[in-house]
Amino acid sequence: MMRFRLDSWWFGVPLLVRGPLINLPVVLATDYPPIQVVCIAMILTTTMVMQMLAWPWKVPLLNVTDCIISFCIVLTVTTSTLYLNKIDPAMYGFASGVSTAMLSGIFAAISIMVCMTVSALIYRSAMGGQKELRMFNLGRVPNSEELSKKVKEMAMVLEKSETGDIASKLAALSVFDTQKITTCVTLLATEVAPPLEDARSFKFNKRIASSSFDPALKRKPQSLRLTRQKKEAEPAMQQAENVEKDVVHKSEWI
Repeated sequence: MMRFRLDSWWFGVPLLVRGPLINLPVVLATDYPPIQVVCIAMILTTTMVMQMLAWPWKVPLLNVTDCIISFCIVLTVTTSTLYLNKIDPAMYGFASGVSTAMLSGIFAAISIMVCMTVSALIYRSAMGGQKELRMFNLGRVPNSEELSKKVKEMAMVLEKSETGDIASKLAALSVFDTQKITTCVTLLATEVAPPLEDARSFKFNKRIASSSFDPALKRKPQSLRLTRQKKEAEPAMQQAENVEKDVVHKSEWI
């Protein structure tokens, strides 16, 4: 489970079931090759679509190579149907060319995986972290300090905004943008600042916390009510401190 993203922890189940399902048509339809090809292609296509939708692996490059392998295997299985009957030399050359190209794609993807495995043994910061190599992350990952400042600034802007204005702007977003916002809220409520009151209402998506594997990563829940009370009391406390300083200063002057 540590290989998968925390919001795609369930992908290990279809990954384990895929192998037995691929072997099942060969056993049930031994004398019917077309049925075997259709069933195997359907199973591989279903798992490939699930993988593309979930994007489960922690390392982004691993997701790409997994998609390439699944795509090449599906086309290889589909192309094998051309050899079931006698074909002319032109079709035989076409089928051989497609099969060779798909096998080459599988070999290239496996070579990339081997390089990733070797680098993971040497470069211990692998497995999809912020210190991962840029090539494996398929791009640059911003620094955590820089990102924390931007999140803090955005939180201050949202705190000053009215709920109605935010609701009207969110209503104008598309479904995919709304899903990204709900994913972000779930992530922040799970990993960064777990709320103390109504914690379930902040979790829009199914996600397990990293503290499930390491209790040391568990965050202390923060009370939104106490935080607001402290913010509201800050001006009064600051004013009281200023008055106290003025009184002390005047007494010293006298």
